[in-house]
Amino acid sequence: MQRLIILALFLGSGITGLIYQVVWTKLLTLVFGVTFMAISTVLASFFGGLALGSFLGGRWVDRYGNGFKWYGVAEMIIGFYALIFAFILGANNYVYVLLAQGTGAGFYGLSLIKFCLAAIILMVPTTLMGATLPILSRTLARSENKIARDVGGLYTINTFGAIIGAVGGAFYLIPSFGMQSILYGVGIFNIFLGAVAYAVSKTSSRGGFAPEKESYFSETKDEASERIPQGFAALVLIGFAVSGFTGLAYEVIWTRILGFILTGTIYAFSAVLSVFLLGIASGSLVFSAFIDRIKSMNVIIVMLAVVEALIGLSSIGLISLYDILPTFAFYRQIDATPVWSESLYLYFYTCFVTLIIPTFLFGATFPLVCKIYGKKKEGIGSKIGNIYSLNTVGGILGSFLAGFLFIPFIGMQNTIVLMGAVNIILGALLIYYNPLSKGSLKFALLGATAVLSLIAVFTLPKNMPYSLHKSFLTGGEEILFYKEGAAATVMVTQKPNASLEASNKRLWVNGNMATAAYYDGLQINRFQGVLPMVLHPDPKDVLVICFGSGTTFGTLSQFPVTMVDNVEIASTVIEAAPNFKKENRDVLHNPVSRINIDDGRSFLAVTKRKFDVITEEPMHPSLVGVVNLYTKEYYELAKAHLKEDGLISQWIPLYNLSVEDVRLMVKTFQSVFPHTTIWYANADIFMIGSPSKTNIDYERMMRGLTRPNIKALLTDIDLEDPVEFLTTFVMNEDQVRAYAQSAGIMSDDMPVVEFTGPRSLNYNTISPNIAEFLKFREPVAPYVTVPPDKDYSEFEKRLAIRFEAGTYNLIGRAYFADSNRFKAIEFFMEALRIDPTDRNSLHYKKNLAF
Repeated sequence: MQRLIILALFLGSGITGLIYQVVWTKLLTLVFGVTFMAISTVLASFFGGLALGSFLGGRWVDRYGNGFKWYGVAEMIIGFYALIFAFILGANNYVYVLLAQGTGAGFYGLSLIKFCLAAIILMVPTTLMGATLPILSRTLARSENKIARDVGGLYTINTFGAIIGAVGGAFYLIPSFGMQSILYGVGIFNIFLGAVAYAVSKTSSRGGFAPEKESYFSETKDEASERIPQGFAALVLIGFAVSGFTGLAYEVIWTRILGFILTGTIYAFSAVLSVFLLGIASGSLVFSAFIDRIKSMNVIIVMLAVVEALIGLSSIGLISLYDILPTFAFYRQIDATPVWSESLYLYFYTCFVTLIIPTFLFGATFPLVCKIYGKKKEGIGSKIGNIYSLNTVGGILGSFLAGFLFIPFIGMQNTIVLMGAVNIILGALLIYYNPLSKGSLKFALLGATAVLSLIAVFTLPKNMPYSLHKSFLTGGEEILFYKEGAAATVMVTQKPNASLEASNKRLWVNGNMATAAYYDGLQINRFQGVLPMVLHPDPKDVLVICFGSGTTFGTLSQFPVTMVDNVEIASTVIEAAPNFKKENRDVLHNPVSRINIDDGRSFLAVTKRKFDVITEEPMHPSLVGVVNLYTKEYYELAKAHLKEDGLISQWIPLYNLSVEDVRLMVKTFQSVFPHTTIWYANADIFMIGSPSKTNIDYERMMRGLTRPNIKALLTDIDLEDPVEFLTTFVMNEDQVRAYAQSAGIMSDDMPVVEFTGPRSLNYNTISPNIAEFLKFREPVAPYVTVPPDKDYSEFEKRLAIRFEAGTYNLIGRAYFADSNRFKAIEFFMEALRIDPTDRNSLHYKKNLAF
């Protein structure tokens, strides 16, 4: 009965532990940023606490006994900490901004501050979490002969709990309740777990293994003859730390690679994490079930050595599997199926097919190491504390070095090969130094390992991540630029013989198309660069969030400004910029432009500067972490950095976002910027937040649009005509309010679109979104002001004609998005009948000519 209670409690600990990891990381990175460095510092602090807790907890329980009691105390403190975390987080964020502003630290200085603060805020709960495994191990373990089963079983059940936490958190809890409510609920659950354990400790007389000073097992002659020397026991322990190092390095790379394949949504990352944990739990479960029955320590050591070598071999072999994955039917179905349930199935299926073997082997190492290291004469708590803490420390180093050193300098494939070699060498060392093995067996195993390693290495593809990226290409595209970096893998592609008006290049970031420099993409980027600049009375200080191809940034720098700052999270994106030199006006060499490598939100949290114009054009909001730039709290932060007459321009795509998602995002923006107008270009809208009701100054706008350099940029995208430019207007603030009135507001606590957006990735949502906007669309003429001595009647007449034609143009775009070419051309022709000078309809007519 007591065993069942322990397992049930530790299952609950696994569930809550993973939920805490996800929620605390998301909340901390709201201020620290979602750069790879920021996320890594938070996770390192989290796992560092686990390692420290495991080390200290084992020694504590060996000294004081009664593991149930101390487990209960730990769980109750963790739960209480979760209940007050919001207060602690607020203090943390305040201190971070204060230190960042006060010290003027650069990128690495800020990273150090983030690490220290994350360590401080997470030290108490994570140390207590780490202590629970060795504490309960001492309580559950019944004898030396069953240590693998008992402790491995604990580890297994805790890992299965983590799987429940990973899936439940992403798929249900966060989108349904919000992060703060989750912390309250999980905190109360933790207190309940602790209270149960504490109550049981009062009625239980058993405390697990006896203290170290007592003899808690007796050896037979056979067992004594197989006693493990101290030096080899140390090798096993160090080897398990090295295994943790390679395991987390693999996880970083596999997550990146599967992110290319599955699209980097919260569900894709949850699938990767869940299958990774499933493999570990399964391996631990299987080996824990039978390992205690093996009486020969020599056999167990050989098994550990073989498992380590197989981890390396299977991980290297996985490279070849990833390389040919695009040839499989299910791979092509991932981006084709419109059925959400099938998408989820394919996410998990892809992860399972690729990850289950190496992760299963990783899971097998824990019970094997417990069985071997368990022969040391010290308390069970100390043993498990040593094992788990060193493995965790190794994992921290592995994730850091993989992301910041190995991937940028030697690439993902070579990093996998290097980690595989480490695992293989570790297996070989265990074979060679096995004090219980005969020479013939040693050399036979070493020879087999060497042969299999050579086969694995010599059958490797040239560059698997590069090959995966080639599978994204269409229509004779070629790769102009490819670079793997710490934050992102970036690719630039080109169609050499394409007959496009402006350019023929696309930018890919982590397997997702970020922007295109041909007509449609160029229109969006340049429109975003011009619109707020001709609406603002005198923009001098400008901030651009996200770089992309640099086209928006370059367009803004063509105006007479003092400085245009750009904030970009991935340095590899900047390295790709010269490939878009024509489109971005060689912005990197423009003296008024400045690059800041940082998270946009983190930059605004720290800077004291204020801007006349802020433009926002991040990746698609359904991608993980991007939604942080679309919440109410973020807009409030941006508003605090606008000057009194400042404007903000926010891009929202109409593709791959449901009508409800777009409406929600509009409502959120207007909740902070009441004077919101909506404009459109291509299949995207731009929201302009202004300090007062829209007042389009005709003279000011004409000065901006007729600048020779600006007019040249707009001519490429058919927007140089002021009438054409102005009729991209969709609705003013009253109509925006009517359009969005039924929607909610997206907050940091409940970042809804991060969870709902991925459901629309394989749907055409442009048509329903255009249909919804047509219900509220209004003419721009009433909001344009002209000097009293100007005759505005002819211009106003042209605006009215173009507004009528625009209705048919938008319907034509909707049919075009539906791939209904015949209906699309019908409506574009009707638009041209009303207004033969409608440049956008002329563009579509040309491209739809049969």
